[in-house]
Amino acid sequence: MKKLKLRSGFISAAIWIISMSGFLLLLGFVEHNQHERATVGLRIKVKDTNNNYFIEPLDIENLLNAKGRKLVGMPMHDINIPMLEKIVYTNAYVDRAEVYSTIDGYVNIDVWQRDPVVRIINAENEHYYIDVNGEFMPVTDKFSKSVVVANGYIFDRLKQKSLTFASPLPDVDVKPILIQINEVAHFLRENEFWNSQIEQIYVNQNFELELIPRVGNHKIIIGDSQNLSGKLDNLHVFYTEGATKAGWNKYTDINLKYQGQVVCTKAK
Repeated sequence: MKKLKLRSGFISAAIWIISMSGFLLLLGFVEHNQHERATVGLRIKVKDTNNNYFIEPLDIENLLNAKGRKLVGMPMHDINIPMLEKIVYTNAYVDRAEVYSTIDGYVNIDVWQRDPVVRIINAENEHYYIDVNGEFMPVTDKFSKSVVVANGYIFDRLKQKSLTFASPLPDVDVKPILIQINEVAHFLRENEFWNSQIEQIYVNQNFELELIPRVGNHKIIIGDSQNLSGKLDNLHVFYTEGATKAGWNKYTDINLKYQGQVVCTKAK
C-alpha cells in the first residue's frame, strides 16, 4: 500500500514538474517574441483632472520626434524606457510621467500636468506661475490658467525655478515675499468665498501685501501672510455688517494689519 502511495506521489510530482516546465518554456517563447516584436505605435494619455490644458498628446509625440525618438517600427527590445521618461520630463508642464510597453506592441506614455496656484508678474514684467509644489513654470500662449495674479515689488525671476530660492527681505525675521504670496494663494484656492472675491495680490514699496477684490474700488492691506484666516474673518464681518450698508465705494483702504482691528480710510 505504501509503495502505491509513493508511486502515485512520484507520478503527480513528475506531472507537475513537466507542466511547469512547459509553462515556463511557453512563457519564455512569448516573451522572446514580444522582445523581438516591432513597435506598432504610441498611446499617449494626459491624465489630468484639474481643468488644465497645457499639454496635448501631440506635444509629447512632437517632443519625442524632435529628439530623434521615432519609435514606430523599432524593435521593442531597443526601446529605452528610462530615456523616454527623461525626454518627457523636459516638457515644462509635465508634473509626472509613466512610460511602459505592452504585449500588443505599443509604447504607452501617461502624463500628469503641473497645477498652478498663482501667476506672478514681477517688477520687470516677467510672467510665470508657481505650482502647487512651489515650483516655477513658464506661461504659454496655448492656455492661461485662471488663478490669482500677484504683481508689484516682486524681484524673483523664473530662472530661480523654485520657492526654495526665493529672495529674502531686508528683515531676516520676515518670510521672503514670494513665500508669503504663495501662502495667500493657497489660502484663497482652498476657500471658495475668498477665491471668488479676491483677484489680485499686490506688493507695495514697503513689501506689504495688499489684496484687490473683484467688487469695489478699495484695496485690502493685510501686511503679511500671518494670521490670514483671522484677518479675513474680520473683513467678512465688516463686509456683512458695514460695507453692504455704507456702499462698496465709500472706502479706499481697508487695513487689516493690526490684530483684531479693521481700520478704514474713507474716499474723498
